[in-house]
Amino acid sequence: MTEPGTIVPSDSGNVTPSVSNVGSSPSVPATPSAAANRLALENQVIIKNDPIMDKILKSKEFNVLMVVLTVYALFGDDIRLAFYDLVDDQIFFNLSIFAMVMFIIEMALQFYFRIEYRWGFYFILDILSTASMIPDTNLLNELMTGEGGDGGEAAGTLKAGKTSRAGAKAGRVVKIVRLIRFVRIFKILKMRKQNMDDNEESDVGKTLEDKLQDEPSKVGKKLTELTVRRVIVIVLAMIMVFPFLDDPESFIGETEFNSYEVKKLNDLHIMTDSFNVTGNITQTFFKQQVQYFASSTDIKEIVYMKLNNWDVGITNVWVKEVTSRHLMLDDVGEISDLFRSSDARIPESSITSVCDVEPANGDCGSFAYYNLKSQNQAASMMSLLKTVVIVIGLSISVIGFSRDAETLVIEPIERMIKLVKALAENPLASLYREKNGGDEGFETTLLETTLEKISSLLQVGFGVAGAQIIQSNMSSGGDLDVMIPGKKITAVFGFGIMEEFTNTCSCLEEEMCTYINTIAKIIHDNSVLYHGAPNKNIGSAFLLVWKICEGVLPGLRDLRDASSPELSDGQKADLRMNMGCLSVGGGEKERVLRPYEMVDSSMIGVLKMRIDLMAANGAGGTLEKFKKSQKIVDYYEGNFEVEMGFGLHIGWAIEGAIGSNYKIDASYLSPNVNMAARLEAATHQFGTPLLLSGPFCNELSPAAKALCRKIDVVTVKGSQIPLELWTCDLTNYDTEAAGMILPQFSGSNENREQLALDFERVKQVQKDFDQEFKATFEEGVEFYVKGEWDKAKTLIDKCLSIYPKDGPSDSLNRVMERADFTAPKDWKGFRELTSK
Repeated sequence: MTEPGTIVPSDSGNVTPSVSNVGSSPSVPATPSAAANRLALENQVIIKNDPIMDKILKSKEFNVLMVVLTVYALFGDDIRLAFYDLVDDQIFFNLSIFAMVMFIIEMALQFYFRIEYRWGFYFILDILSTASMIPDTNLLNELMTGEGGDGGEAAGTLKAGKTSRAGAKAGRVVKIVRLIRFVRIFKILKMRKQNMDDNEESDVGKTLEDKLQDEPSKVGKKLTELTVRRVIVIVLAMIMVFPFLDDPESFIGETEFNSYEVKKLNDLHIMTDSFNVTGNITQTFFKQQVQYFASSTDIKEIVYMKLNNWDVGITNVWVKEVTSRHLMLDDVGEISDLFRSSDARIPESSITSVCDVEPANGDCGSFAYYNLKSQNQAASMMSLLKTVVIVIGLSISVIGFSRDAETLVIEPIERMIKLVKALAENPLASLYREKNGGDEGFETTLLETTLEKISSLLQVGFGVAGAQIIQSNMSSGGDLDVMIPGKKITAVFGFGIMEEFTNTCSCLEEEMCTYINTIAKIIHDNSVLYHGAPNKNIGSAFLLVWKICEGVLPGLRDLRDASSPELSDGQKADLRMNMGCLSVGGGEKERVLRPYEMVDSSMIGVLKMRIDLMAANGAGGTLEKFKKSQKIVDYYEGNFEVEMGFGLHIGWAIEGAIGSNYKIDASYLSPNVNMAARLEAATHQFGTPLLLSGPFCNELSPAAKALCRKIDVVTVKGSQIPLELWTCDLTNYDTEAAGMILPQFSGSNENREQLALDFERVKQVQKDFDQEFKATFEEGVEFYVKGEWDKAKTLIDKCLSIYPKDGPSDSLNRVMERADFTAPKDWKGFRELTSK
């Protein structure tokens, strides 16, 4: 099993980091069965386990077929009537039957496999929309026009005419009802989205932002679904009701025929019946009336006309003598071969079957079939356009009605949910988001802003050490639980203390908080810039942490364990070959840092803090106003400078929470943390503002270690191994040095990556440092450790002549002076540190 904080080779042979962000801890994944149960309970999707059928329902091909058939169901019949002839009808009827069968199959599968569909909104609409396709298949027409009853030509025509008129009325209603079919597209798109969510098997390889983006809130999904349903119902209700209210006659009567077409035909019928009893209507007069009727421009093309007891052939000849625009078929049976029932129809009130004088053939009745094909084609084209407009309008309505709810309610809720989930995934994640000025004043915006502030306070209050507390509680729905176990980590611990804290507090009083926070900004900004994290502020003290890995760094020697062997640099390199940790530093993009890079960064970060403190003390600096405080000037007689001491040590610690439900502190518990504090306290004894432990310096890169010098070897309480003490001299505080020590970056602002430290630039902080002094001091320390104090005195005296105020030289000189510059007989190369 790979230890946390390591990099392991991938199957391809490339090095793949197995690391986590500082402060984060991997959440415990749910078992596959638990995840499946949760998914089924939350979404209520799959209730039967049939992999084949379920795969068909979820397949892209099946969904595309359903969309195509739905589009056909919306437009197919109008396209048939507008652009195709009678001979093509059977193809459309067969397609409609196929679409109906597929819709029924899909309904059955959805009903069986998806519990949310069963008896639901879309199930009811699917039944209505599928039933509305029956007229498109010509099944009703065949049933209504089947054999049934005796009678002559007029009686059969009467029956056909009634059927035709009933079909026309039903068609007008169906043209409206079938718009329900459009809802199927909404349903298919909804089911497709649900299937895509179900098919998401893994989040591996996705960024946190991608994972959160892929998962909408349940409130958002529910509110959107309800909005879509209500808009669909309202729009469809309006579409269906308004035509009845605007023109009831078009649904209870007929509007295809004018009054002349109806009344004149009735007049002709009467002329052949009751009026002729008187003998006043001659054949010539009747012929003139028929020709006058046929030549009128107020009537449509006559397909077939039968006038009571007159022979069709005779009346057809009369009509053709005056006009050729009428078809005038000789046999009524030919109509069904040439026309659709909707294209050749009898007006509802034009068929007259009452005769005062019984015709010789017993077939009483006068009627005419009119050609409505062009009229029906124009109506179908308009219906196509109307359907397109309604589809677009319905889509816009759904989007429009949903947008306000999404903008004002759903999006803020989803952002808040994403914020909570982001903190659960990575407690130190950035909480920045662009503000929308138009949302100010809304309760959701206030709630969202409050949540962001509370989350920010959590991050600031708990810091890196408390990241696990945030993560654990954000990812659970239970009560607040701060009593979670700590974890062992390895880190560099930095301890810094402000000098003259008690006196400055007495002088500054209320301004003391501002004074401390001004210094804290310098300390915290630089610790983060150089991949560290501020942990604690206790009065004048700052605890800083540069986390290297979880667990114990391989090859790192424990000062309390004398039996632990000290490994060579080569052995350490082998053990840590693939180790690293992720950090962004002052950039935006994470980078893997080797352990030595993190150690280097901690030391350079402290040097940068010292440079910035010096600048803040200068004219125009952020600390100048405190230095000019009258009480400070009076107390220090104008000689006050803000100074700090620092100690750096590396080792293991327990990262976790200390306290109770009333008060909790997230911190690090370890003798190694105390060692950093002891080093800072010893800065006064050694006269240098920075002390580094031997284990710390042993983890530095060669370039960074070259900037340091060993100043003593001591033992401290609780340590069984002698501890080397080192320091890093900072002699160049000008702005050029501050620029050289700053990290460099690559990439754009949005994808900026902090590069490794360039020690050719960093060493400019010691450009005025006398290297002869450093070499002489290091040689003197070696003689001191060997016990040859007379030689050490000579070299240390030389150092003091070069730098009379060098604290480490003066400290070493005083130690040897107390023993009259003669090493004790039991000298082992180190001494006991007499003060913390």
